[in-house]
Amino acid sequence: MHLLRLYLAFSKVNFLTQMEYRTQYFLRMVTKTIAWLTGFILISVLLYRFRAISGWSTYEVLFLYTLDVLSYSLAATFFLSPFQNLSRNIRLGMFDEVLTKPVNPLLYYMCTKTSAGYVNNYIISVVVLGLCFKNLQIKLTVAKLIALVIVLLGATLIQSAAFMLTNIPAFWLVKSNSLYRLFFSNITGFLQYPLSIYNRSVQIILTFILPYAFVNYYPAQYFLGKEEYLFHPLFQYLTPLVGVLFFTLAYFLWKLGINNYQSTGS
Repeated sequence: MHLLRLYLAFSKVNFLTQMEYRTQYFLRMVTKTIAWLTGFILISVLLYRFRAISGWSTYEVLFLYTLDVLSYSLAATFFLSPFQNLSRNIRLGMFDEVLTKPVNPLLYYMCTKTSAGYVNNYIISVVVLGLCFKNLQIKLTVAKLIALVIVLLGATLIQSAAFMLTNIPAFWLVKSNSLYRLFFSNITGFLQYPLSIYNRSVQIILTFILPYAFVNYYPAQYFLGKEEYLFHPLFQYLTPLVGVLFFTLAYFLWKLGINNYQSTGS
C-alpha cells in the first residue's frame, strides 16, 4: 500500500508539472482535439457517402474507432512517453537512474513519465461512445457497463504491451524507433475499420500475431450483437485474457532487457 501511494504521488507530481505552463498545455490540447476530431469526421463523411462498410453502419464503425482511441489514450498516458524515449534514455545513460531506485523499475519509470496530454481524448471518446450507444439503441445495463470497463482494461493492456514490445529492443539495439513506426504506428491504422474488410492474411496477423483486433473488433461484436465470426464466437469475450497474456509477454521481455542492460556510460 505504501508503494502504491508512492507511485500515485510520482504520477500526480508529473501530471501537475505538465499543466503548470497553461498556455502551452492549452495549445497542446487544442492540437490533439483537432487531430482526433478529424479522424471521427473523416469516418463519418466516408460512411455518409457509402452508407455502410461491409455491413457496418456509421455508428458501428465509430464505436470501433472510439474503443481504439480510448484504450490508446489510457495506455499512452503512462506508457507512450517513457517507451518512445527509452532508446534515447539508454543512449544518453539516463536510464541508469531508474535502476538505482529501490522500487519496481517499470512502475517507477512509467509513473515519473505520466502524460497529461490525453484528457481531451477521454472527454471526446466518452461523448462519442455515448452517442454510439444512443443511436445504436444499445441499452447500457450494469452488466454491459462492467463488461465495457473490463474490455477497456484489456484493450489498454494490449496497447500498453505494444508500446513496450516495439521499444524494448533498444536494450540490445540502443536505437530502435523504426520498430515502433513499423509495428505500431502503421499497423494500428487497420483498427479504424472492421477486420472483415481485409484479406485473410491481415486477419490472421491482427488476431494471432499482433492481436490488435482484440482492442475493438472482437469485443464490438458483443456490444453490437454482430455475428461476424471470422474464427470463433468466443473471440468476442477474450480481450481481457489476451490483454493479460500480451502484457505479461511484454513485461517478461522488459525484465530480460533490464537483466542484459549495460550502461553506455554517457
